[in-house]
Amino acid sequence: MSSVPSTGAAGSRERRRTMNQITDTIREMGVVMTVLNLRAGEQVGLRDVELKALDVLMRDGAMSAKALGQRLGIHPATMTGILDKLEKSSWVTRERSPEDRRVVLIEPVRERVGEIVRLFTGMNTMAVGLLDRYDDEKLEAIAGFLDSMVTMAKEASKEWGA
Repeated sequence: MSSVPSTGAAGSRERRRTMNQITDTIREMGVVMTVLNLRAGEQVGLRDVELKALDVLMRDGAMSAKALGQRLGIHPATMTGILDKLEKSSWVTRERSPEDRRVVLIEPVRERVGEIVRLFTGMNTMAVGLLDRYDDEKLEAIAGFLDSMVTMAKEASKEWGA
């Protein structure tokens, strides 16, 4: 996607103002999504990091504890404690990989994660309603922008280690 230059000083100021509004809104979205996830977690007795682990497993499928910890940027010992709690509460199971019996895969329990999916039904319905307002070209632009933001956030977090 190519950049579109503004014409004149007024256009440049307006462009900067709009860009600042977008970056401020992204920051606010991070805050409100954190609050939403914290409240959802409270409904089912999960901490934010536990909910995030389940979300990754629900979207990406079964994986090793090491892979999940790396995906979440969590130390292996901490990840073990999280998984112990999730397994004890019947949110996940640990099964040997059929391809490599040395590897233990973490899998979400479908019936239990359905509880989480139901919590977000209203939010997902509203998001689809909002996205329905945009034509295909704008949806592609939004998807590209969000993909780029995710990539940048991943790169920025790598700079801080883990």
